[in-house]
Amino acid sequence: MRILIADDEKELLELLRMSLEDEWIVDTASDVEEAKGHLDAFHYAVVILDRTFHGMDRVKELIAYAKAKNAGTAVLVLSALGGVDDKVEGFGFGADDYLEKPFDIKELRARIVALSRRFGIRRFMIEGIEIDPESESLTRGGEPIVLSKNEHALFFYLLSKAPQIVAREEILDALYDNPQNITSNAIDELVARIRKKLDPKVIKTVKTRGYVIENRL
Repeated sequence: MRILIADDEKELLELLRMSLEDEWIVDTASDVEEAKGHLDAFHYAVVILDRTFHGMDRVKELIAYAKAKNAGTAVLVLSALGGVDDKVEGFGFGADDYLEKPFDIKELRARIVALSRRFGIRRFMIEGIEIDPESESLTRGGEPIVLSKNEHALFFYLLSKAPQIVAREEILDALYDNPQNITSNAIDELVARIRKKLDPKVIKTVKTRGYVIENRL
């Protein structure tokens, strides 16, 4: 399961990342635009948002952005603004849960688990492949399908964007720290290897535009 934490306290972000990454894939953002960039790039089961960024209350904007990207994403507001009116306002903005700072990390973990259960994405099938988005695992006939690290990252990135067509340049930026050092042919080769392991029809090539997973159900 992938979660996003957005807070302008960088020390807190690092603490939360270290505390939670043993259980989940954790991305962090210290400003609103960075958070939006992550929401554009990945599917998140749970998003954890501070209310204020550099003195401005931006949580309403971020909740709306997260829900527009994926209505099934659960949003937890984590804020020092913990009065009753603050919480009521947060829920009015569309938050699914609200936790006041300071907090106990065990309670935060429990709330993340509870939200993931409420909003959990169910397994589904594509061309005989069973996909579990929460664990990011693939099986065929009950047998696990093993992808390399880059194959796995590419497949689930395309899945997170489905049914949008994704350009090779965007994939390079998403998969590699230094995409300028990687040729676009590397993406073509990864797709070819994934097709061999899964099914040629799972990923479709759109000439001059990129790749797409069309039949996500």
